[in-house]
Amino acid sequence: MLTKEEIEIINGCRKGDVTYQKMLYDKYGPMIKGVCLRYTSDMQEAEDLFHDVIVHILTHFDEYDHITTLGGWLKTITSNKAIDLWRYKKSHDTVPSSHLPIEEPVDDKDHPYDGIPMNVLLEHIQKLPPKYRTAFNLFVIEEKDQAEIGKIMDEGPANVRSLIFRAKQMLRKSIKKYLKNEEFNYE
Repeated sequence: MLTKEEIEIINGCRKGDVTYQKMLYDKYGPMIKGVCLRYTSDMQEAEDLFHDVIVHILTHFDEYDHITTLGGWLKTITSNKAIDLWRYKKSHDTVPSSHLPIEEPVDDKDHPYDGIPMNVLLEHIQKLPPKYRTAFNLFVIEEKDQAEIGKIMDEGPANVRSLIFRAKQMLRKSIKKYLKNEEFNYE
């Protein structure tokens, strides 16, 4: 159920009213920027994606159908634009994913994430190589299953499992180094 404020924002943005566009930006901007940060490697790339997402949202407001919440719709658009950016970068990637090692899953119960500030965890996720970061975000944050991730990323099931495993493995090592005040190289 939409709130009165959300209905006003929707109607105002559909009319191109700058006041309501600013309300949308103020209310949902931090959430959109957070999704952008999860999918990108640095603040500049996140800002560029954020601006692309805002422009897309404001020029496609007539496509909002009220089936999902406004926040859910905005988050979906943001994730989709981030995945489009990843696909674009992937097309310029020089290492095919078929060369990735296939790894066996490990038990995730033993992880060093507890007690780590969210902004520090986000920094570690941003440092993951793009392919691993995307797979990790889709699996852990967006809660997509491996088959969906395979379709989105155009990867086979074994490669998806390997990407997720390797991303978690890199994060574990990076965070353990962080806790020991040591540097970690993601290469």
